[in-house]
Amino acid sequence: MYSKKGFQAYKTYWEDQASFMDKSPWNLKKILKLTISKDFNRNIEELEFSNHSISREEGQLTLRVNVPYNYFELDGFELKAIELLGIDKNWLIDMSLEDSSCTHQLTR
Repeated sequence: MYSKKGFQAYKTYWEDQASFMDKSPWNLKKILKLTISKDFNRNIEELEFSNHSISREEGQLTLRVNVPYNYFELDGFELKAIELLGIDKNWLIDMSLEDSSCTHQLTR
């Protein structure tokens, strides 16, 4: 069993959804980029993101996570993602899907 929110919940949920496939569930060409208000630093620290996923830019937190290979087919993907990550919508300054320049797969 895994936690109901945070990095591990996000990772496990999407891997479980793709368990029937013989390939990685992650789209290596896209990432979900979340910009979070600095007022919620403590909340984010409790969710145990890796140093690879989170950075501080211009006084704000930026979280980057891989997306499932079929993210574009999923209704409400962004809302499901922040729910699994344990991030409240009012913490967000911005949320976007961006091209990834990283070949690092989602691991822990």
